[in-house]
Amino acid sequence: MTELEGAVLSEIHHRHNRTAFKVRRAFQTSPSIEWSGSAGSVYPAIKRLTEAGLIVSTPITTGHKGSHLTLSPAGVAALEAWICDPVRATSVGVDPFRLRASLWATLTPEVRADALRRLKQTVGADLQRLNEAIDDMDPIEQGRSQWSIQLQTMRLRWLNDQDEEI
Repeated sequence: MTELEGAVLSEIHHRHNRTAFKVRRAFQTSPSIEWSGSAGSVYPAIKRLTEAGLIVSTPITTGHKGSHLTLSPAGVAALEAWICDPVRATSVGVDPFRLRASLWATLTPEVRADALRRLKQTVGADLQRLNEAIDDMDPIEQGRSQWSIQLQTMRLRWLNDQDEEI
């Protein structure tokens, strides 16, 4: 199961986003810019998971068109397996910060200093936004945001250490 598919199942099961539109909207409003939330990725993932028997899609008969989504017992089992997969869960994955970290040292001192200054500003603003919004989040998103706060705090500490090396 891909990370997108696991996240889709989680949106349906844990965050109770029970329509394809609500699942897509959750991705669109995610603080992670890597989750595009485009119809071109989320809707096909929902279709694949439905065809695989992991999502049960029931037509909505009142109000809006669409389908009500729930997980089948096999979907719940697949979601749990995805959640608990220690290799995938601990992979460093695609981390744009880690990918660039050693490359900042290749920049001229002036460009590097400016880049580090802007990075610290961006990380600081993200930390402020996360801390201000965390109390209004559902428990699932709070846990994700607490992790993001720890990650961004570590990044800021690393960036500050780089100032000492310049």
